[in-house]
Amino acid sequence: MVTVLLTALSPAPVSGQRPLAPTPTVSAAHAPLRILWIGNSYTYVNDLPRTLTMLALAAGEPRVPAITAVLKGGQFLRGHTARKELASVIAEGWDYVVLQDQSLAPIEQPDTVLTYGLRLGTLAKQSGAKVLLYVTWPRRDTPQTMGAITATYTTLADSLGATLVPVGPAWMVMRQEAPKAELYLDDGSHPSPIGTYIAASVFYGVLYGKSAGGLPPQAFSVRGNRYLPDTLPMAVAPLTLPADMVAAAQRAADRVLQSTSRR
Repeated sequence: MVTVLLTALSPAPVSGQRPLAPTPTVSAAHAPLRILWIGNSYTYVNDLPRTLTMLALAAGEPRVPAITAVLKGGQFLRGHTARKELASVIAEGWDYVVLQDQSLAPIEQPDTVLTYGLRLGTLAKQSGAKVLLYVTWPRRDTPQTMGAITATYTTLADSLGATLVPVGPAWMVMRQEAPKAELYLDDGSHPSPIGTYIAASVFYGVLYGKSAGGLPPQAFSVRGNRYLPDTLPMAVAPLTLPADMVAAAQRAADRVLQSTSRR
């Protein structure tokens, strides 16, 4: 069952380090950014969208994400595309649409990622949205597959004129610089709270064109889909992460974004 949930609350993606220009419909200084997330458990475990919103609130950003998510555990973009109602959801008009395929798809089925990512991304662009591609991480025991994941999403970005959000590469930097950090849950696939915090830090950098350094060390520890209709981020108790791990996560995000020159 696909879950479509609305969180009340609002930024803009960057290419490299510069924020993308806001769409005309959200040009007001304090207008929320309407973000539609299309993906699976790599997005909802530990509530990545809510963690991102908390960072924006803590930073005092005037435009905080207003998030809607269409998520299903293990789902492929192919599976999302097959649901007729999704086209109507995309057509509602979003500022940004985030696309995230099943974790192994970019490695094992790159052509399906490109086919269905292009289909959904084209619908998003036709509705006036900018497209963000959530570049995920490899399984814990196969770090060598990071290159294939990045290559697939990069090809899709080139086809769509989309913006890459290099979460997986930031994980790889974190694994090298803070090897004691446990980024994975026990399954060696899904993110731990610090893994999700890295992802939120990268999204923050892409959306706002600035570092998440110095923002509060708060995330969530949620293994199931805890999205609730009309629930503000502060209504869900956060988890406080170790300060040294958070600083390392922020540095990893910064390093990857600083080296990114794509769109």
